[in-house]
Amino acid sequence: MRTTVGTAPPKADFSWYWTSQTASFVGDRLTGFAVPSIAILTLNATSAQVGILSAIGWLAYPTLGLVAGAALTHLPRRRVMITGELLRFLLFTTIPLAALAGLVTIPQLLIVVALAGVATVFVDIAGQSYLPVVVRPGGLVAANANLQSSDSLSKLAGPALAGLFLKLTGPYTGLLLTALPFLTSALTRTRIQTREPPTTTNPTAQFQGLTPGFVGCQPGTKGGNPQSEGLTPQMAMWGRIALGLRFVKGHGVLRPLVVGAAVRSFGTGMVDAVLLLFAYRVLGLSSLQGGLLIAAGSVGGLVGAFAANRLVDRIGTHRTLLLTGLEGVFWLAIPVSLVFAPAIVLVIIRVCASVWTPVWNVLTTSIRQNVTPADLQSTVHATARTVTSSTIPLGALTGGFAAGVLGGHLGTSTALVLVLATGGVIAGASVLSIGRTSQA
Repeated sequence: MRTTVGTAPPKADFSWYWTSQTASFVGDRLTGFAVPSIAILTLNATSAQVGILSAIGWLAYPTLGLVAGAALTHLPRRRVMITGELLRFLLFTTIPLAALAGLVTIPQLLIVVALAGVATVFVDIAGQSYLPVVVRPGGLVAANANLQSSDSLSKLAGPALAGLFLKLTGPYTGLLLTALPFLTSALTRTRIQTREPPTTTNPTAQFQGLTPGFVGCQPGTKGGNPQSEGLTPQMAMWGRIALGLRFVKGHGVLRPLVVGAAVRSFGTGMVDAVLLLFAYRVLGLSSLQGGLLIAAGSVGGLVGAFAANRLVDRIGTHRTLLLTGLEGVFWLAIPVSLVFAPAIVLVIIRVCASVWTPVWNVLTTSIRQNVTPADLQSTVHATARTVTSSTIPLGALTGGFAAGVLGGHLGTSTALVLVLATGGVIAGASVLSIGRTSQA
């Protein structure tokens, strides 16, 4: 029996939602480690190819993100999530099937990752828009913290588990195993019972309320008031896209948060593009050791996810967001890895730096969900995610090509260290945008 619209969603629904999101996160981390590892260790990919492979999965956001958000305004989001997860599972299984015929190539990996990225866009935007349906507004920070904890746990366990699969079963059977969580996620999402509210002809006129401790924005100020926009099912798709863009651009809090997130994503894209290259080609690690090394850094992410709520309670949301700039400070220490205990230094830096990204994600997502009216959720989330995710492939391409160019002049190890340090500092510098918002 589906929950009636207007009643409180059952607690079990968030449990199923959380479980399905956790499985999705695990699938992301497993395949996200397995595919580039196969490219580097089995297909001997170059630095530039690894950068392209890292970037291409994110290209769906700048090309389709806004369209997906507009389309999801009137599509059943739970069904979209289920379909997207099934597509991701099927796409990654094509690589082991091709391996049976000896046909696996870098171009095939690029195609699979690109198409899976399209499915990810719809799953991601639909999931963020659907969460306020199954959770009351006052519980969004706690719910997002729980989800961020699962994301951090997946980063901790995923690479190590993927490395183990690749080592014990071979690269392609291991990849098949890493795709199974997507199937699990799809099946689990079918258990969510809360019905989505019907689209109205007059969007909610009031904001849902602000995250405690974040000041500088009041409902109806510095942000587009959607009440007069007449968001209807008949509104043209491009009109909905334009409405989302105007809402974010004109909002005194969302605009600097989106700019900051875009800067952080660019820096993160640089780091992620070359981190495995550094682990394999400078440190000489195996796929299992590389997985364990990267997973170790996720310990800090788990700490950050659990600490987000407590930090907000103690120092407020705005100051907590500013504190996430420490991520860049820790990456400045990466040159030490050239002269002293490279693996140990890298682990310490990863653990300390990764504390702050989950804190940033929990707070910015909760703020966005709280200040966005119900009928604009998918459009605004798509706008924010498109802008911020579009800089990830730019960062990945920059990191991959910079490592290749600098490597020819400075050597591989020095070049990779410089790219890691630069990317980390850029990620931390994202807080400069929110530093200009009114009142700390």
